[in-house]
Amino acid sequence: MKKTAFVLLCLLGGLVSLNAQHDSRADILSDIERAGGVHYLYPTDQPRPTAAPKGYKPFYVSHLGRHGARYALGNTVYTDLWNIWSRAHEKAWLTPEGEAFYQAYAALYPAIRQREGNLTAKGQEQLRYIARSLYRNYPRLFKGATHASAVSTGSHRVIVSMYSLLSELDRLDKDFTFDADYGYPYQGYLLPEIIDRPTPLPDSVVRKEQDFYRRMVPQQQMLSRWFTLPDSVVANPQRFLGDLHTVVSTLDNLDTEPAPELYAVFTPEERYGLWASNNYNGYVWMGPCPDVENVRPAAMQALLQDIIGKAQEDIASGQVQLRLRFSHDSALLPLLSLMDVNGMGTRTSDPERVGDSWRTFDVPMACNLQLVFFRRGRTTSDILVQVLLNGREATLPLPMAAPGSFYRWTDFVLRYSRP
Repeated sequence: MKKTAFVLLCLLGGLVSLNAQHDSRADILSDIERAGGVHYLYPTDQPRPTAAPKGYKPFYVSHLGRHGARYALGNTVYTDLWNIWSRAHEKAWLTPEGEAFYQAYAALYPAIRQREGNLTAKGQEQLRYIARSLYRNYPRLFKGATHASAVSTGSHRVIVSMYSLLSELDRLDKDFTFDADYGYPYQGYLLPEIIDRPTPLPDSVVRKEQDFYRRMVPQQQMLSRWFTLPDSVVANPQRFLGDLHTVVSTLDNLDTEPAPELYAVFTPEERYGLWASNNYNGYVWMGPCPDVENVRPAAMQALLQDIIGKAQEDIASGQVQLRLRFSHDSALLPLLSLMDVNGMGTRTSDPERVGDSWRTFDVPMACNLQLVFFRRGRTTSDILVQVLLNGREATLPLPMAAPGSFYRWTDFVLRYSRP
């Protein structure tokens, strides 16, 4: 009877977590930096993962990670904003609130110009923190000789992130060895071309995006708060607001303390509206949006099959204890959608409902998905996999083998292997 109750508890626990809905607005207003979406800083308040059932010991980890904190993306985003704000200042077209932002931005600009996309020192430390957490939470994994095999995309910030994590493990464990590589040979599954160079959206989806944006973002009201003659200053309001929100959202990524006037340029409600619009756009491009036939999550099948195939090879050989992959949010978001991690595979055509289950701030800077493998003795017939997203236990659409997000590897392979 007790065993039956335990099994039902595991099954129901998985179903409850999969069907749970979020109040994203409340979550963002309680921590406004979540409005930055994928620019949100990696959380460092994770509890220790639940211990495995008695007798099971960790022996292998399969990992997909994103690069750490960086400067804003966009080849000239800092300069484009500078040109608009400085021209408005020179023409005396700024309101007092606009002038306050301009002065703060003028002080910051020399330190950020031409740094777009670069990893910050804070970003490197995030990867070292993840390495320390792995070493702390699973010490048995590092008992004796431990070898890691790591690959990354060709992006400089991703390569440096990979070596930041590897170097920290090398510092912590005297028996640690690794091999690492990067670039085009791995691009086909780490960042498929359909994601790196997406095809245009259907006109009907573009119209839906624009309608939702207009409902969520009071463009003219915002511009009039900063500029006395908005139409004379800003040629493309939507792009300007998008760039401005990107820069504000990455302030926490910087290695210096930005002035409070920079954060204050948006109200909390405005930041939430910008996030909701961006989040829906991300869902359309990288989520399981039925309006675009789920093409980008499907493109991550190659990565999912690499995870399964490499795990089977590594378990059989015993030569690799850590299989590490490093990529971008544009790989993690569709992969999590494909796997339905924490319900991120939920499909909806309603922009208002996307944030109930699919939220870009759940893939912050240095985001990582870890599959931690456990077994009893050296047997390979009874393997449990613990699923962690950003160091926290995450759910899959599978029967849970034990509390703590433990799943049977046989169930995982059956569910996710390509037909």
